[in-house]
Amino acid sequence: MKTVPGVSATTAFTTALGVEVEAGAGLALREADAGRSPTGPDRMVLFKVTDAPATHAGLVEAGYEVTYGRRLFMEAGETVVTDDPHEIDERDYYTLAYARRPDAGEEPATAAFADADPAATDGGTAGDAGADQ
Repeated sequence: MKTVPGVSATTAFTTALGVEVEAGAGLALREADAGRSPTGPDRMVLFKVTDAPATHAGLVEAGYEVTYGRRLFMEAGETVVTDDPHEIDERDYYTLAYARRPDAGEEPATAAFADADPAATDGGTAGDAGADQ
């Protein structure tokens, strides 16, 4: 296992899980062992998810969308990223989840680039491929 000072799975999970936390959004850190399904905040990182199917059932019932990561940034064991709790139904202390209510509100910071004019970011050369300079 490689240790990067100051970077833990609970802070680097966004890259591993392929999710984006909106700029300025609140994010709660909760423990979810033994099938617990903490609720309340619009966005949560859950650690110690040892019974993913039970945790998932409670979170979905409370209106959350959930993505799981198992053994992130570890060399030992298989890294798994999924939104299907049955893919990781065996108990494993090194499982975390990102739970988000779909109506949480803010758009991700990168949403501003989704409909952006390519000329605005490439110095105006997008349509000039092959033009003499």
